[in-house]
This record gives sequence, structure tokens and C-alpha cells, in this order.
Amino acid sequence: MVNMINTAVNNNIYAGRKSGSKYNQSQAFQQKEVLEIPDVAAVNKYANVQEIYEALKYNVSCRIDEQGQDEIAEKEMQNDEPEISNDSSEKMTAWYQGVPLKEWALTDPKYTDSETGISWYIRDGKYPYMVGEDAEKFRKLCEESGEFALKKFAEMTGSIQKLDDNTVAYVGDNGIAVKSKDGKEMFVDTSGLSYDIVMDMFRNLPRNGDFFSNKYWSDNIQKAQARS
Repeated sequence: MVNMINTAVNNNIYAGRKSGSKYNQSQAFQQKEVLEIPDVAAVNKYANVQEIYEALKYNVSCRIDEQGQDEIAEKEMQNDEPEISNDSSEKMTAWYQGVPLKEWALTDPKYTDSETGISWYIRDGKYPYMVGEDAEKFRKLCEESGEFALKKFAEMTGSIQKLDDNTVAYVGDNGIAVKSKDGKEMFVDTSGLSYDIVMDMFRNLPRNGDFFSNKYWSDNIQKAQARS
């Protein structure tokens, strides 16, 4: 499971973590390597949007602030509400360590998607989030395309990586879950790596290797660290 993706969309999609609350709790990947072939019903599960949602939702705190709030978000997201701002110009504000995300965005590293022009920020070297106009653009983009916002955000920020036609990697702040259509699974510990190093590794990752080999990942992690 992917440990953490923070998406903050002002007046629409909000996420954040408050110090001392459930927002700071970490859900670790289950460390296992499954090499046997499952039954037919389990095959091709990874490509299902619902599975992607399940893989990403664990430490996600997300709210859709629209008339008649989305019932799925209400049921599946964490019950804790982000702290409400006293500013009447904002219906809700997302916080991290007692500071609104829009303030962290003034100093956090900024990244921009070349295809859409939408930008996001990285908090503490690991956690992607959006604020302001970019968050609003992202919401409208997903509404117009009909794409599931959480899945699109994960793909845009690199938290979902398609390795080949059969294999996908889900990137969290503590590791990578690699899954294939035939049921293979493994966990790669990247808890000591920053977002930049992990993304650099994927940009330079050989796509013809054994994705379920520990050596494959350790070699490529070392190469990414050497380039940093």
C-alpha cells in the first residue's frame, strides 16, 4: 500500500496533517514478496481503478467541498476534519505541523507537469500537495476528463509508475510496492530516500530488468544516489 499522498485543493479538495493527530500516523507497506500465481479472479487486479484507490487511500486525508459532498469521499476518507480557518474567504484550510499548506508552498520545492502546466509542491522531501490556482485547475481538469482525481494526482506526481504492460509500482514515502498482473508482489524499502532521488531513479530506470529482483532495485537506487 502507498503510505502517503497529500493533495490540497482550496475550496474543493483538501488534505493536510496536524501535529499530534492521525494525520501524522504512518501506515507501512506490508513487507512481503509473493511469487506464486494466484487464482484467475486475482489476475489483472492492479489495473483496476478501485484497487489503485485502495492502494492510495491509507494515509490520505482528502475532502471534496462541493454541494452534496461526494459520498465516496465521505465514507472512505479519514473521519478527522482538517482545521477550519476563520478566514471567511476560505471554506477550509489544510494544515501540516500547525502551518497552512499555502504557507509551506512559499518555500517548498515546486514541480510543474509539462503536459498540463499544473504545479505541485513537496513537503519534507516526500509529500506531494497542491494549493491555490493549480489545485483549482486540477479539479476542473478531472471534472472535464472524468478521471478519478486521486489516481490522476498520483500519476502526475509519480506515485503511480507503470513499469511495463504487466507491472506497476506504487510509490510511498517509506517504500515502493511493485505489483504485476500475474499476482507477483514485492516491497522495496526507500524510506531513507527523498522524493527527488526516487523520481530520478524512475526516470533512468531500465525497463527490461527483473522488477521482482532485490538486486535490480538496489543497483538502481545506488545509481540514483550517485547522481544526486
